[in-house]
Amino acid sequence: MINWLRKKFKGDRKYFSIVFFICLMIPASGIITNNIIEKTKSEWFDILTRKINSLQNSVTNDFNSEQTKLLKIVNELKSKLIVNLSNSEESYKTFVEILNDKRFDNYSLEIFAPNGKLIAWSKSVAINQNELFPLPAPLGDTYFLEKPLAYYLSIIDTVHIDSDVFYITANYPIELKYSLANPYYKKENFSEKCSENYSIECKIDYNPFTSPTKDGKKFSFELLNNNDKKIGLVTINKPTLYTELNTIRDISANIQALLIFAALIFVGLGLKSDFKNLISLKIKFILFVFYLIIVRVIIFLLDLPSRIIEGPLSDPANFSSTFAFGIVKSPVEFLVTNLFLILIAIQFFRYTYLYLINTESDKKRFLPRLLSILLFPTIVLLMRGFAAIIRSVVFDSKLRYFKDPDILPDFTLLSMHINILLTGFTIIASILGLLNILLKVNGYSSRKNNLKLLTITYSTLILISIIMFYSSNDPLVNVIILLAFIFAVILVNYQIIIRSKNSVFNYVLILLVGSIFSIALLNYFNSKLEKESLKTTAYELNRIDENLIQFYLSDLILQTSSDPQILSSFTRNDLNFDALAFIRWSKSILQRESMNSFLAFYDRFGNKKGSFEVGIISKDKISTVKVPTTDEILFINNAENAIEKNIVGIKRISESGITRGFISSGINFNISKLAASEFPDFIESNLSILNQVVNIKQLKIFLFLNEELTQVYGDLYPSREQIKQILNTNLDSTFNDGWLKMNFGGEAYETYLLKTYNNENELLTVVSVADKEFSWNLFNFFKVFFVHTIFILLLFAILFILRIGKINYTFKTKILFAFLFVSVIPVIVLAVYNRQVVEERSRESIFNELKQRADYVQSHIKGQLFKNRDRDIIKTAQNASDELNIAFSLFEGTEQIFNSNNIYTRIELLDKKLNSDAYYHLHYLKMKEYITRETINYYNYDSYYRQINVNNKEFILSVNDAFNRIKIPFSTTEIDVVIFGIYSFVVLLIILFSTIFANQISSPIQKLTKAAEAVGKGDLNVQIQHKAKGELKELLDGFNLMTLELKKNQMELAELERESAWKEMAKQVAHEIKNPLTPMKLAIQQLIAAYREKHSDFDKLFDRVSNTILTQIDNLSQIASEFSRFAKMPSLKIEVVDLLKVINNTINIFINEKAKITLVTDLSEALIESDANQLSRMFINFIRNSIQANANKIFINVKKVEENFEITVTDNGTGIPEEIRDKIFNENFTTKSQGMGLGLSMAKRFVENTNGRIILESSSNKGTTFKIIIPVYNKV
Repeated sequence: MINWLRKKFKGDRKYFSIVFFICLMIPASGIITNNIIEKTKSEWFDILTRKINSLQNSVTNDFNSEQTKLLKIVNELKSKLIVNLSNSEESYKTFVEILNDKRFDNYSLEIFAPNGKLIAWSKSVAINQNELFPLPAPLGDTYFLEKPLAYYLSIIDTVHIDSDVFYITANYPIELKYSLANPYYKKENFSEKCSENYSIECKIDYNPFTSPTKDGKKFSFELLNNNDKKIGLVTINKPTLYTELNTIRDISANIQALLIFAALIFVGLGLKSDFKNLISLKIKFILFVFYLIIVRVIIFLLDLPSRIIEGPLSDPANFSSTFAFGIVKSPVEFLVTNLFLILIAIQFFRYTYLYLINTESDKKRFLPRLLSILLFPTIVLLMRGFAAIIRSVVFDSKLRYFKDPDILPDFTLLSMHINILLTGFTIIASILGLLNILLKVNGYSSRKNNLKLLTITYSTLILISIIMFYSSNDPLVNVIILLAFIFAVILVNYQIIIRSKNSVFNYVLILLVGSIFSIALLNYFNSKLEKESLKTTAYELNRIDENLIQFYLSDLILQTSSDPQILSSFTRNDLNFDALAFIRWSKSILQRESMNSFLAFYDRFGNKKGSFEVGIISKDKISTVKVPTTDEILFINNAENAIEKNIVGIKRISESGITRGFISSGINFNISKLAASEFPDFIESNLSILNQVVNIKQLKIFLFLNEELTQVYGDLYPSREQIKQILNTNLDSTFNDGWLKMNFGGEAYETYLLKTYNNENELLTVVSVADKEFSWNLFNFFKVFFVHTIFILLLFAILFILRIGKINYTFKTKILFAFLFVSVIPVIVLAVYNRQVVEERSRESIFNELKQRADYVQSHIKGQLFKNRDRDIIKTAQNASDELNIAFSLFEGTEQIFNSNNIYTRIELLDKKLNSDAYYHLHYLKMKEYITRETINYYNYDSYYRQINVNNKEFILSVNDAFNRIKIPFSTTEIDVVIFGIYSFVVLLIILFSTIFANQISSPIQKLTKAAEAVGKGDLNVQIQHKAKGELKELLDGFNLMTLELKKNQMELAELERESAWKEMAKQVAHEIKNPLTPMKLAIQQLIAAYREKHSDFDKLFDRVSNTILTQIDNLSQIASEFSRFAKMPSLKIEVVDLLKVINNTINIFINEKAKITLVTDLSEALIESDANQLSRMFINFIRNSIQANANKIFINVKKVEENFEITVTDNGTGIPEEIRDKIFNENFTTKSQGMGLGLSMAKRFVENTNGRIILESSSNKGTTFKIIIPVYNKV
């Protein structure tokens, strides 16, 4: 049985055996799935119980994990306080130091004195001064603390220090009630986290008195604190049988899909050997493409990998194309398709390259040459296809590749960067393959000068490209990009077929060119998209009319009024209605579109209970008379002119016919207040439709009403001449739009104009954006090129390690790394230093700006109070804020008494308590001013604090850049753009020049190394051609002289050795021959004497003498045989060797010769039985003869024909004269003045001794071809 299995799993059979087992597993998995489904149906109650228990345990464990962290924090704080404060004189100061440890940044920590006074706090405060007593929970028990905007997991404990009892509170925000569509929002929601982790709807009520649900479709369980007391209730939707069965079917379908995919792969592996044995490259390529297409189509039909991979990589919104029925419907599908196409492109390039250099052209084939003309437009169409793909990547995706200045992309952007790189490689490799075919069909030959053919081909390609470009209605790209791309492809093609000696370098070169042009096209089409976005912005601005605004308001008001908690809240007076309004507003389309708006709640008498407003003020009291008693919404238009849109909606909230209150919302849409100019950054949306392509803050917008400029957005105002230029621009008669180039302050602007009509009023919307500076374009290029470069380096590092196993640090590599280290490190250090300097100057500028504004506020407050001594400080501060238009806060002690933007403290998004860091430095360190970094979620901003004295009373004044727009000379983003772009370009130049210099320095050393290796292998004909000077010239000349002397000495020594050997041999042979000749002579003399004397025993004597002579003749024959054996070649060391490895090693010896030596083969291994050293000497002799025959191209072709390897050595040298072709294998025949005539004869003898053959296949003045046939090694 074991032997049978071994036999089945031997060689390629194992793959088909695996396929057979997979084919059995597929229906088996279906049967197993049906059994599991039936079992699930019959045992569903038990399964459901286990699932609910598992969910309960999982959610409880997650909660306990958070609870354990909080308890650990409290215990750590208690230990630190006890250790550090037992003998401290400044205990309160130490309190602040401990609580503001960076490790506690995610927690709100407070310490209260025994009397309940808050004496120390962390950077955020959850429990304020008067909120400790009465204690909401027993000491040491965790509980849920509800605040207006969040639920906290909290604990209150005590610590005893010097007989005093201090209260410690620790709070962790476990769930935020609001949500914001911006990158600064910190998503803290334990309910959603559980829902996402366990794929089930989970709702948590943070109230210990909530009763379990009575809904049979749901299940509730209690959340227990550290002392096993109920503090909350979790309600989950029970898993349904239908969902469970679908999950089982999906898992089974995924497994079957993976099995089918694995079977396809193993089928390909099983056919690998048969594929390798195919001779025709055309058939091999067609079968290869056919196999890959079948695999890709089946993968597509199986919906792999999208059915397995979830997330942004499989999201069609990130990229989707209708190409080939949606085969690239997501980034991951695009990547899979690219991988298949790149395999096809590599094989196409390889096979056409082999076809180009290995097969002779047939000059009589007129039709293929005629048809080859069609390849020119095919190449141009491939270029157009490349542009179309990149255009689709930009336009058919919500991803914005250059909108944000982040250097490192997220994973989705990274995958798309890799996709465009692979696309560029595929297109360029395919074009190079077509060029190879084009050149070969039209007479390219490796044995002749092809300059004329190349010139004609390349010129024709350029000409046809230009013709097709100007004849196209939509050429996609400009002529500069087209010509640059064509010239790049031509240079790569020339490099590969004329100059390149390293196939790996060819692929690197193709990848680099593909990267450069894919990025160039990406940048080009991104600019097109940005230009198109001006048009989109203009249309969107005109789309926001009264109907759309009423729809936005209705949506928010109806969703708010339908919330049962809102309905019940009107009867309560303990709620923070400001926070409630913010929560509802934050989840609405008004926040997503960053519209100046408000949401307000009013009681049944029309008095405002609370509101959240930004960019527009809500009324403190509304008239309720006109508000309908039905569910209708009353809309009031407060617009002051035809283009302003100021609409308010009001809805009555009733219960059982009784009015409980009113909900009102309003929007003020004004061009001059676009881009959330009234919004602080931490609540501004990044999903606004006006902000999708270009940051709207970069736009300049002008709105004309009846040819009069009425609204302006941005910091530019057009001059009279520019207004005339705008109004006199000719617009398209169909769409009433047009484009214009304008200049503001010496900077060029792309401008779009759109004319519309509204109630007989003519509106002209003008949208402008500045052309990108060179530094930005450079930054955009290098931030993608940086990703491509890392990918290329990683790819080839992996391939290098897999194929070679270790890195060979050559002299050139060491010099290159030395140059790069010496050159690049200072550049990087300089870049880091410059960035730090600019960052410090930026912080200094921020400090000075904030300080200056604090000076203005302080002077204004003192000036008011000097004139009006009885004026209230809060009213004074409000006047200063309004008149100076500066946002600031004022603290009395540690409590805030005024805030220009008090809405954010009312909703408790900002703390009313003085920042703990500022408190520490101003109070304990006695500093007069201090600047610190504060945070709201993930938003960081700078706050300046100063102690001021007003009317002999101490206050703390605070000014920050969250509410005050501060312009600095260079932001960190701008300096990042400049430094990364410029310095990346410098590093690229350094790498380029370092490579050139390293090559110039190491090239003579490499030549010397290879020449020494050749001498070591017995080739004394090597001479190093060089142009070196100085010590290197002396070294190389000395080496050349040494080889000449060695060759001369070798010939002289060989001559002396031959002469000495022949003398000694003659003595030995003479001695050995003399021994049998003496008895022969004596026997003959005896026979002659007997004959003359007519001896009676003559017959007997004759027989005896004859036998003696014959015996001695046999001795002479034996001596001759021994001599003949002595004259033969030395014995061979026969072993199994890889023919390809021997040839490659031999080629490497001649790597610095002027001749280009190319090994052409489809084989990965060619095992024969031979002597590796003699085999190497044979190829050295062939290559050296070709070089001496003035050949500059030598091709060694290895292929398998039945049970033999056929090796052809072809060159384009002067050839062998016809009259001596029959003599070249004769011993001692040579045409060289100093030759010994042993090369080809010894090669022939060596090959024949290994059961092979060597023949001269052809020779002419265009070159020579030798064919060597060596048997394949057959394993026994």
